[in-house]
Amino acid sequence: MLLGNIAKWRNQLMQTLQGWTTEERTIRGFSVKVVNSRPDIDTDAVFRRMDTALGLIHTYQPRAFRRMQHDFERILVQRFPCRAAYFPDSRTCLTELTFSVNPQFTEAQVASSIVHEGVHARVRQMCATYEPDRLPREERLCRKAELDFGLAVPGGEPVVMRALESLALADEDVAPAIDWTEAQRRVAGADAANAAGDMK
Repeated sequence: MLLGNIAKWRNQLMQTLQGWTTEERTIRGFSVKVVNSRPDIDTDAVFRRMDTALGLIHTYQPRAFRRMQHDFERILVQRFPCRAAYFPDSRTCLTELTFSVNPQFTEAQVASSIVHEGVHARVRQMCATYEPDRLPREERLCRKAELDFGLAVPGGEPVVMRALESLALADEDVAPAIDWTEAQRRVAGADAANAAGDMK
């Protein structure tokens, strides 16, 4: 127990020295952890946006909300090369940090990404084995869930438009192969540029 605490304190110290903050709260029954590596982003604002997004799902897609409560172990908000992701090994729904608070995206758009990952989580719960060749079909199920949510929620027009555009794509485009190393490099470059701008 003591060794675990020392490791935790050391990790928190390293994050503090790097300018990171980590905080975890329970929001609408979900454990939500924010790893904030951007000093220009207010962690409280992230939690407020997550509360609003989850509230929209609870109100306009209560069945999906209940399934996510069962399927998600936690929601993690941090920098990542795409808007959202689902990690089945830890049953974690990730929402990208800058996307979650960017005022160019509505709370409905943030919520729709969570709905999308909720479908991935449900598929993993129902299927014992992962079959990559079925990913385009799974991705279409996710986009269909986004479409249904966008049609139900006020101000859902951007959600509907994005879902319809994705559903019209060919299989290789609806679930494209991603070079995660290159994607991560671009995220690091964007953060470095942002930090340089803050120092001017």
